[in-house]
Amino acid sequence: MFADYSNSLVNLSCSVLKRFGAEYGHKTLPCADEWMGKGFRNVVVVLLDGMGCEAIDFHLKEDGFFRSHYRCGISSFFPPTTTAATTTMESGLTPAEHGWLGWSLYFGEIHKVVNAFTNQDQYERCAAEDYHVASRFIPYTKIYDKINRAGVGHGYSVSHFGTNKIETLDEMCEEIQRLCGQEDEKYIYAYWEEPDSTMHDQGCHSECVTRELEYLEGKIARMSDRLEDTLLIVTADHGHIDLSHYILTDYPDILEMLRLPISVEARAAAFYVKEEFREEFPKRFRRHFGEEFLLFSAKEMREKQIFGDGTPRERFRELAGDFLAVATADKGFAWSRNLPMFRSNHAGMTEQEMMVPLIVVEKQ
Repeated sequence: MFADYSNSLVNLSCSVLKRFGAEYGHKTLPCADEWMGKGFRNVVVVLLDGMGCEAIDFHLKEDGFFRSHYRCGISSFFPPTTTAATTTMESGLTPAEHGWLGWSLYFGEIHKVVNAFTNQDQYERCAAEDYHVASRFIPYTKIYDKINRAGVGHGYSVSHFGTNKIETLDEMCEEIQRLCGQEDEKYIYAYWEEPDSTMHDQGCHSECVTRELEYLEGKIARMSDRLEDTLLIVTADHGHIDLSHYILTDYPDILEMLRLPISVEARAAAFYVKEEFREEFPKRFRRHFGEEFLLFSAKEMREKQIFGDGTPRERFRELAGDFLAVATADKGFAWSRNLPMFRSNHAGMTEQEMMVPLIVVEKQ
């Protein structure tokens, strides 16, 4: 399933920018425009990491708070993963434009594959540099700054790393309530890392995930009861799928063609191929993995705009690799057995990973 960039999270983000009089570069989401056009003083978007449409259908009761307030499903974007998705939510840009394509990215200046959020060297498992690499080389303007400059309202981010920092889910809910009680018009984006963390460890259909989602549902429902003059939208960055891994060190005929380790994601892996193997690599790759992965050349990535429309970052070609292998089944890649491998993951092109919910509560 390809991302639908006319009915996706980037369009939701642009609807927020439109509501607060800020500039935006993509189509807005008509249903969100309608809800935001009702004049609520507060617009709150709560993003629960990993809570795709399939997850709420599988784990939660039909008459519960989330499913009873479910309006529709929309597309994440490619790749459906936290780094790309949350950066889009916080910028109003597609992954092609902002460049934060996935968990690990290659930066030629330091010749390292770096975890974009944590700033760790992906393969040395230590700090990549004494500065934050991704922020230096692929900076972007955040949606809160755009809103604040427009002058219609104020923008806030409530998370571990946001403008308003919190540590617990209770603190997140309390901070949303506090901000909503203030008189000015405002946009509040709140991020919480569950159920994604539990799914990675336990599998996406485990009973632990059911309990976690029920807990999240209860907390958000109680918070909603205390809000006034607020449009509350609960969504997710991506869904999840259980998987097993191909270990690339088991394929020496593939390794000999590579000039760098893989990057981006296990289910959307960037391959950097030596010049002399550019024609041979697709043949060998498809012989080994062609039933479970699509393989896109650098040219095809641009032409098909799989990372979204708009003008790509100047270093997009370097970040996306010479070829991109995208999972269409329940497989992922690991460079070696010495690196962590999740029981459940995301970033592939399945509907289970791509579709996310819009859960909407209008509090007068």
